[in-house]
Amino acid sequence: MDLSKKNIKKILGIITFGIVLFTLSQNLSSVGSFFKGILGICAPLIIGFCLAFILNIPMNVLEEKVFKKIKTSKKKNVNKFLRPLSLISTVLLSLGFVVLLLFIIIPKLHDSVMLIVEKVPVYYANFVTWVDSLVVRFGLDISTEILHNPKIDINTVVNMAEKLFTFDKTSDILSTTMGVTSSVISGIANFAIGFIVAIYILAEKERIGAFTNKLLKKTLPLKIYEHTIKISSVTSSSFSSFITGQVTDAFILAILCFIGMSIFRFPSAAVVSVIIGITALIPVIGPLIGEFIGCFIIFMESPLKALLFLIFVLILQAIDNNFIYPKIVGKSVGLPGIIVLVAVIIGGNFGGILGILLGVPVASAVYALVISWLNSEKEVVKVEESVENEIPTETQENESNV
Repeated sequence: MDLSKKNIKKILGIITFGIVLFTLSQNLSSVGSFFKGILGICAPLIIGFCLAFILNIPMNVLEEKVFKKIKTSKKKNVNKFLRPLSLISTVLLSLGFVVLLLFIIIPKLHDSVMLIVEKVPVYYANFVTWVDSLVVRFGLDISTEILHNPKIDINTVVNMAEKLFTFDKTSDILSTTMGVTSSVISGIANFAIGFIVAIYILAEKERIGAFTNKLLKKTLPLKIYEHTIKISSVTSSSFSSFITGQVTDAFILAILCFIGMSIFRFPSAAVVSVIIGITALIPVIGPLIGEFIGCFIIFMESPLKALLFLIFVLILQAIDNNFIYPKIVGKSVGLPGIIVLVAVIIGGNFGGILGILLGVPVASAVYALVISWLNSEKEVVKVEESVENEIPTETQENESNV
């Protein structure tokens, strides 16, 4: 064995790596606590980078499409207003979406839940009366005693639901909700700091990108640097295309839903359409959630209209799935349907709603990288075949010499 200085360094490095790996495996709880603490410290920065990536998409649209005249203007110093104007518009749109969600959608859902809670006993009594009438009309030998005296007390269920969605004024709210309040305050603080970080990133994204590129090029070997840039580019393109396509499809779906509900005079057209659009951002299961919530809201005013709305929205979803969604999201993401389904299932099992949202763009990025790798392999094979065809064989050389 050649015990040169180079080989000795490699052996020492392998031994050191083994010792470190063994030590970490023996202290997994401490390692987990350490990384959890680091993640907690870096949470505002992580949130800021994620928000910057998401908000950069509408900001690019504003710069390239909406404020295109400002960008191409030949007047002196006019171009300087492009970035501030686009950034302020993006922030206002984002805040408007949050306000719409917090002050219109959630209160409407709360009112609908409380309304159905109040009407549950009446609905149940009408249901029991209807069953009794059917038994008498058709002479059925069926006992309805269990319906008149259910094991589950309807009033108890109603009281539990009311307590879930309302506060007891006589209880000490401060003492019972201290833990939840502290968690909420911490989350809001991290989100607020992350939002400020995102604004700074968007304002100086070209300088930050150039600095990061130079840093990677200086510190990484050339091949690793090229692969890193390629992976980053494909991942960024896949995520941006997915978000753009998903938001565009959700917006179109909400507009079509509002137009259809207005034509057929369904109640709460604006609120239900917004809910349909928001839930459509979640792949596969999002539309089902939106349909259920919409039916739930309309059912409070008219059960018949809720049934008609369900038929209407199913037809609308079929049109979207077969014509609109493939043209918008299908082209931008380029994933086969089975991969989308698998990505949603795996993402949901690992990360819940966030995993469902991230599963499809992550799968899209991986799929794009695999396709790129396969295409590069095909190109290498074609080059090798062409080179082999250009090299003359021994028989060809002899014939040419003759």
